[in-house]
Amino acid sequence: MAAKKSKGTLVLLHGLGGSSEDWAEAAKLLKKDFAVRALDLPGSARGPRPEKGYEPEALARWVLGEIGDEPVLLAGHSLGGRVAGEMAALAPGRVRALALVSPLGSASYGLIDRLKWMAMSRRAVIERAPEGSLRNAAGYGFAVDGPGRAGFVARTLASRTGPERREVMLAVERSVDGVLGARPLAERLEGTSMPLLVVTGARDPLAPAEELRAILDTRGDAALVELSGIGHYALLEDPPRLAATLRDFFADT
Repeated sequence: MAAKKSKGTLVLLHGLGGSSEDWAEAAKLLKKDFAVRALDLPGSARGPRPEKGYEPEALARWVLGEIGDEPVLLAGHSLGGRVAGEMAALAPGRVRALALVSPLGSASYGLIDRLKWMAMSRRAVIERAPEGSLRNAAGYGFAVDGPGRAGFVARTLASRTGPERREVMLAVERSVDGVLGARPLAERLEGTSMPLLVVTGARDPLAPAEELRAILDTRGDAALVELSGIGHYALLEDPPRLAATLRDFFADT
């Protein structure tokens, strides 16, 4: 029997403080239909050190340099969603279709939100926090307390206490500053035309649906999907449901 033909290369980008491992379960399901590449962004525990900074544009240019010249299907979560959107703005011809999963920075952040993000990401705070506080902070944003959350918290603690901890914490701090200082993602996507899907958890406190609707104001043709019972980490809280959502979207494109 002939092997099933891939519907194209699907590049997956992880979120703030995470790694390609966050996509592992969803990627297994998506590999049935796509040639999947889950990348580790510069500054992450498993990624290279960045050459040109942690701003979304710098990270987007790094990814563009990694994926080759052929247009790809692209999905990014959290910070990875912000970077994926920046890629679509910088090089729209390289992105066949775009899925943003709980992307950061969709709209402008107000003062209170800026202070919250900065407080959560400062190296000086993280370095002095007791382990219990680090566990609670790493698990913030999850609505489902399952193996996905446990694995993410364990990986986060390992990266923040291991030999590369200072580099990882610096990456988190500067990546947050990069998102806060960048133009909103909704503005960057204005004028793009590739098929666009925006996904968020109905219980996501970090990228709630009302914030993501700013993208639909500039890309009225985009689809918004809210996953019931899910928080910020759909790829870890319910990998099969997210994989099915992405598969349906990319297959239609």
